[in-house]
Amino acid sequence: MQPEAPQNPRNVRDHLRRALRVIRRHPFMKLAALLLAIVFWVVVIASDPSLLIEKTFTDAVVTVQGLETLRSRGYTVMRDLENEVITVRFRAEVTQGNYDRATASSFLPRLDLSQIMEPGKQRVYFTAGSSLYGEVVSFEPAYLELEVEPYTSRSRVPVVTVQTGENEEGLWLASVSTDPSSVTVSGPKSLVDDVRRAAVTIPLDGLSSERLYDSLSSVIELQDAQGNAIVSPLLRITNESITVDSVRVDVHVYPTKQVPVSVESAVTGVPAHGYTLGEVRVTPQTVLVAGDAEVLAGLDVLHVASPLDVSGQSVSQLGSSALSDVETLVYRAAEDVIIEAQIVQAEHVHTYQDLEITVMNLDPSLTAKLSRSSMSAVLSGQYEDVEGLTADDIHLYVDAQGLGEGVYMADVLCRVDGTQAYTFTPESAQVTLTLSAAP
Repeated sequence: MQPEAPQNPRNVRDHLRRALRVIRRHPFMKLAALLLAIVFWVVVIASDPSLLIEKTFTDAVVTVQGLETLRSRGYTVMRDLENEVITVRFRAEVTQGNYDRATASSFLPRLDLSQIMEPGKQRVYFTAGSSLYGEVVSFEPAYLELEVEPYTSRSRVPVVTVQTGENEEGLWLASVSTDPSSVTVSGPKSLVDDVRRAAVTIPLDGLSSERLYDSLSSVIELQDAQGNAIVSPLLRITNESITVDSVRVDVHVYPTKQVPVSVESAVTGVPAHGYTLGEVRVTPQTVLVAGDAEVLAGLDVLHVASPLDVSGQSVSQLGSSALSDVETLVYRAAEDVIIEAQIVQAEHVHTYQDLEITVMNLDPSLTAKLSRSSMSAVLSGQYEDVEGLTADDIHLYVDAQGLGEGVYMADVLCRVDGTQAYTFTPESAQVTLTLSAAP
């Protein structure tokens, strides 16, 4: 068999020119040729699994690392990155064979805080771990800007209790203790420096006389020097290196009772002659006490230990005294009372006999005749006003002003020289007054 004769290059060019002329004359053949080229390219690409193709991932969750390393250097960030969800957009070159299997987590996007070496505003760049699926090309955004502060701790922060609400039974807290009694607060220096106490609340409405000894669990609230709450997830509260957010509060309560203070026991002695003891006031009038229920049931009054002495006094007196001890009580809201004793003039009462009765304002054209010319009378009033009065100072009379001839029942009146502060009680309230023409 003879070998095939080689083709003439000129013949080949002629065939190509004829094919191009045919394609120009027939546009559908152009489209078919383009489609054949695309199919050929896709077949070539698909047949190479190692070929790198760019793939974009959005809302990829970033893992935060190196926070403890940063704290060990004495620094911390002013964001709660441990609980905050950070997402980022990134592009990666992925092998064609793994294109569909590659996910954002396949590249381990992360934010490594161990890059930080000093305080202040720092840019921490996003990075990715090694992946069998390809390599990350870029992140959007490329970095996260963080505020970095010194990381510090304050130990022996006292735990204090704050009472809230009201107890309908009026219970009194005999003792309150917390476990622990102090805590350690760690976090950014600007926050830790403001912490002065760890406050826990005791809800009084939750206490009952049926549980004289009770234990409560109360959440810690960090406070500054003015009592304002300091709330931040960046602060860590620990007790013996164990993170805590609440403490145990042990309480011991007693029932209470309002007991009056004895006014009778507040004053002693007799005022000066002509004076008497008026109103006596003690402040407070009642005192809140606490103790066993049996003790309170038998306690009706509190007594004054050192009464106010008013002996020989003519003016009101003011003083104070301690209350007498009641050993069975565990609490008393007041230990002393203020005593006010009013000293007032005593009432002086005197009976005067055979006082003459006269007729006043008699018309000159008339004559008067009384059914009786004298009677006895009782005068009473403040001691200074009536104590020195004599019969000559007392004038009994009837008033004939405007009366004509006739017979009248006239009121017996009294005039006392030098005073009007008295009470007059005549032997008889009226007398018969007969008026007739003068001779």
